[in-house]
Amino acid sequence: MVGTTASCSDAGGPAPKIPAPSALERREVWAHAVPQGLPLADGDDVAYGSERPLSFAPRDTPYDTLVADQVDQARAAGLTGMQILLLEGVNSGGDFVGDWMTAADRTWEGPQPRGFSVAPCLLVSSPRSARELVEQYAEAAARHPSAARSGSALVVWIYNARSLTPEQWDSVRTGLREGGTEVFLVAELTTQASQHGDRLDTSVVDPYARCFDAVWLFEDKETQVLEDFTAWAADKGVPFAGGSLPGYDRETSHGGYVDARGTELWRAHLEKQLAANPTWLTAVTWNDAVEHTSVQPTSDWGTTRADLLAHYSAVFRGVGQADGDSRAYVTTPQYLVAGQELLAEGLAINHGSTPVTVHLRVTSAGGRVLAESTSRPAGPGSVTTAAVEEALPLKGGDHAFAVVELLDESGRHLSSTRSAPVVVLDAGDPAVPTPDRRRYYSVSSHGAADFAALAELQHGGGPNPSGTRGKSKDSVRCLELLHNTWPAGLALDAAEVAYTNPPAKIVGDQQVTTVRSGFTVARLVTHEGKIAYSPPVHHPASAR
Repeated sequence: MVGTTASCSDAGGPAPKIPAPSALERREVWAHAVPQGLPLADGDDVAYGSERPLSFAPRDTPYDTLVADQVDQARAAGLTGMQILLLEGVNSGGDFVGDWMTAADRTWEGPQPRGFSVAPCLLVSSPRSARELVEQYAEAAARHPSAARSGSALVVWIYNARSLTPEQWDSVRTGLREGGTEVFLVAELTTQASQHGDRLDTSVVDPYARCFDAVWLFEDKETQVLEDFTAWAADKGVPFAGGSLPGYDRETSHGGYVDARGTELWRAHLEKQLAANPTWLTAVTWNDAVEHTSVQPTSDWGTTRADLLAHYSAVFRGVGQADGDSRAYVTTPQYLVAGQELLAEGLAINHGSTPVTVHLRVTSAGGRVLAESTSRPAGPGSVTTAAVEEALPLKGGDHAFAVVELLDESGRHLSSTRSAPVVVLDAGDPAVPTPDRRRYYSVSSHGAADFAALAELQHGGGPNPSGTRGKSKDSVRCLELLHNTWPAGLALDAAEVAYTNPPAKIVGDQQVTTVRSGFTVARLVTHEGKIAYSPPVHHPASAR
């Protein structure tokens, strides 16, 4: 496939590509980063949604250090490269990408064979803008070893490539070549299969097959169309560069939703991608807090999605796992409406030397076991889960926990962890978030801490959350209050936070609407990255 792939010529037919497209001969793992999820500025505006607390640093941390930390997080998650979204009319070709290349250049120093690569991802609607962005990027890339290359060509990703016609992409490539810039184009073709009965309409993508060096997939119902899309790409002789989704939740009334089901969807997508034998593996976003498709470690997800990606990345690239541990993880929803099924998941990523088993139990706030489940043993180098999905005898005002225990072959306890509290609201309670969707907290055993040992949540004494404060014994990286899952107070590198009314909107112009009844929870992140949750304070609706 690599030797026969062709690009568009000026006449619209196949023409030889640059010699030795070496990028396709490497097993690479990429993710897509969005600018609103990058650290952008100092000051009070660096807020929820764009930068979640686990990636926060003290306020005086220099911007270049923040970006360097992102590169380190990405490499720890098994990524070999990051493609960063550039918007026509908003960005220049060096925006953000230049910052990332500067931070990533150090990974190319020394004897190691390859470092961390950086490339732009264009969202454009005109050939002129596409050429200008690439030319601007090429000028910046000339100074950076981390600029992603295939032979002498610069790797450039494209989102929604069907915003231009095939003939317009011909002109972009030709114009760049005439100016001395060769490009290796990796295109997302906007299959929109979920809008067409979860089927791939090949007629809309057929004309583009000859135009690109590789294709990637961003499709919310990926599992339904992956086989058809990879078969289409193989038939057309276009390398498939992956595209895996961990869930989708744009928190607006018409924003679209694909239930992450704990880590079930993420694992299924990664496993199906590996089975499809792609040229590369790609996570559709690294940090998109608007869509909740993010993989980057956050206080909501801990390192769970990132650690799973690191596991499957090592399998895909045929390299050893970065650790030799057997680690337990727990995922629960942020809230539950009484009478609905609770989905709780215990997960083991076993990089140890012996099989392990996951035992999961769901308990009441007082410790009474409400449900439990045990996984199949996971051998060395594998993943296994235990899940509970059932309606439980819980009513509004209650809260519950999921407790995960990791056992060896003899039943000996290896580690355990307890989830964030799952708060319960009665159906019709005005505190139920709108839209009512299952959103998740995921905490790992090696990244969890006991809140009571570190801090306390002080209730203001009135019938609503006013006056509620979180106080830690020592300064922590982040201390925040959540009210009905919404941000309600944040302190960085501090030991105390006071309740404030949730903002009217968060990143992506998502509207925040909640009431003063419901639940308030404190969450802290230590300087070592461990996450802890307080027991919730319940404010009855009748007292609001």
